[in-house]
Amino acid sequence: MLNNAHIPTGYDPNEYFFAAKYRQGGRTVFSLDLSVRELVTFLPKPDPEKPLDSSATQRRIVPTHAKQFGTYVVEQADWVSPPLLLRAPHIFEFDSRKDLDTGTTQFGTLAVPKDAKSEIAIVDGQHRTLGFHLAWEQLTADISEARTLVGRAKELGERPVIANAEKELQKKVDRRDALAGERVSIQIVLVENPETARRIFLDINDNAKGITGSVKSRFDDRKVLVRALNAVLISNELLEGRVDLEQDRVSGASKYLIGAKHVSEMLHALTNGKRKIPPRLEDELDHKNIAIEFTAFTDAITAAFPELRDVVSGSLTPAQVRSRSLIGSNVVLRAIAGAWFELRQLGWKPAAIQEAFAEMAPHFAVPVFPDVRDSWFQTGVVPARSEGSTSTTSRVQDMKTLTAFIVGQAVKGPDTVWYRATVADPALVVG
Repeated sequence: MLNNAHIPTGYDPNEYFFAAKYRQGGRTVFSLDLSVRELVTFLPKPDPEKPLDSSATQRRIVPTHAKQFGTYVVEQADWVSPPLLLRAPHIFEFDSRKDLDTGTTQFGTLAVPKDAKSEIAIVDGQHRTLGFHLAWEQLTADISEARTLVGRAKELGERPVIANAEKELQKKVDRRDALAGERVSIQIVLVENPETARRIFLDINDNAKGITGSVKSRFDDRKVLVRALNAVLISNELLEGRVDLEQDRVSGASKYLIGAKHVSEMLHALTNGKRKIPPRLEDELDHKNIAIEFTAFTDAITAAFPELRDVVSGSLTPAQVRSRSLIGSNVVLRAIAGAWFELRQLGWKPAAIQEAFAEMAPHFAVPVFPDVRDSWFQTGVVPARSEGSTSTTSRVQDMKTLTAFIVGQAVKGPDTVWYRATVADPALVVG
């Protein structure tokens, strides 16, 4: 005889979930939560290859974005996800608890017909949904591979190898079990037609405030450069009160010298040049040492460039610096940081680099006029304007060009030849 714990559920036409029911924007919404295991079973896997048609309520899926989210969920034990927003016609039954009715929110059990789940569609969260599927598939594949390795180790009969293989298997099983018990919030809004769903999707994304690079560069303190950035922002004399913590573009009359995103890029350049920081190096680096190197760098350029000294003293504003010297350009500051790293790799001491920068400082004067003889214009990264330019272009290749130019001028030392044009060559002016 079966007790309640073993009553078969496969014959029930519905699946049941604890849920809340309320109104939002004049529509009925059901709110529930699913474990990652339940989610990948309940929600179909989004197909990036599926062509978009006129009834589509989503943008095209970017597979790499979904894969990155899946990797994040697997690798970060403290992962977080906002609710997934789904839509469906009125296919549900809701059994409310009268004793838990707040007047605006009802609590109870939501019955979802098994044969109607295909009518539930994603409004917002398709990349996260695909990412959860990819994460679960990867974990399952990793566990299967780990079991195979355990079997092979047992065939060899070497206890240390068996122990190591079993340890790796258990680590992967534990991660999958952890995800199986962690929840994701789901909101299902009752919508009968795709036009309304598209409007909802537009409203969500139109009203959402995107995260700028400056904000992102400060918030993810799992990364060593972020920890270093937050350290220098509160302790560096040159940066004090002169870093835009929100916006990525700093130019013209802005009261800021540079954005937090640019400081982060300078820290990267000082740490590993133009190369990415691999996970192994990320683990080895100490943010305190990075901050110390950054301070040595900013002390050196402040001593080398009179305009930066005047900013620190308060006799010049960042906007005035930008109108007088290329050192006020965040692009050039980042290139200077890259040059510092390259010269350090060549064995130069901070004092020697400071001296080389000081010799260059007078030649950083702006504007830079279009003239084939001008040292800065020859780099090919300065716009050709009749009134001259106060900064350079900022493509990745331009940064590399600027860094190489500054390093080259430093290495030449006393033999460095500079030419600065005082008027524009009309033949070179664009437009």
